[in-house]
Amino acid sequence: MNNCNVSESINIPETAKIGNNVVIKDHVHLNDNVTIGNNVVIYEGVIIEENVVIWDNVIIGRVPMGVSTIKSKIQVGIGNTVIGKNSVIGCNSVIYTDVIIGNDTLISENVVIRERSILMGENIVGPNSFIQKDCKIGRNTRIIQQSSLASGTIIGENNFLSSAFTCVSDNTFGILGYSSQKVGPTIGDNNLIGPNVTILDNLSVGNNNVIGAKALITKTIGSDGVYYGIPAKFVKSKQK
Repeated sequence: MNNCNVSESINIPETAKIGNNVVIKDHVHLNDNVTIGNNVVIYEGVIIEENVVIWDNVIIGRVPMGVSTIKSKIQVGIGNTVIGKNSVIGCNSVIYTDVIIGNDTLISENVVIRERSILMGENIVGPNSFIQKDCKIGRNTRIIQQSSLASGTIIGENNFLSSAFTCVSDNTFGILGYSSQKVGPTIGDNNLIGPNVTILDNLSVGNNNVIGAKALITKTIGSDGVYYGIPAKFVKSKQK
């Protein structure tokens, strides 16, 4: 624990392990058996539950930069950021303020999770993935590497999203420019989504579907189906 800058108001449990060059701001709560690697920055309002492992070069509780893009404005204060029990945060990941990460979750290397997003627990987010603001990811949903979720994406429970899953929209995407009505898709439960699948904005995917690799979802789809193609088309009903 060399060259650390830890607020005097922080109570560090005896069971905590803290690396070198760590910065911990005011109003941070560390629980038992927390392991923090080197060069980690933890901003105000962060709660780290028991048995959490935070690897090197991680930033938690970051407030977004006060920069506008097109017509959108960032209006975010310091919220409560929670890292749930038994979770792991991989090297070089950035967790913004007001994010809740549920228990038993693995955030891999180089992941960015923006403000007000919620992971309900028992999740996996693969390396080099990006989760925009205001997303909600249900329990036991796994998102594999190099995936990108647009703002407002809602994903239910027990889904598997393979590598390079993409919501192409954000609220500045497209020829009409900025619109607050552009949000990511809503995806139900128990879907198997193959690699390199793309879903456009404001669409819904039901439950228990199989979506083939490289499919482009341009329309809302129901439940219990098999879909693939560009654009994706219904192929057959899924056998239950």
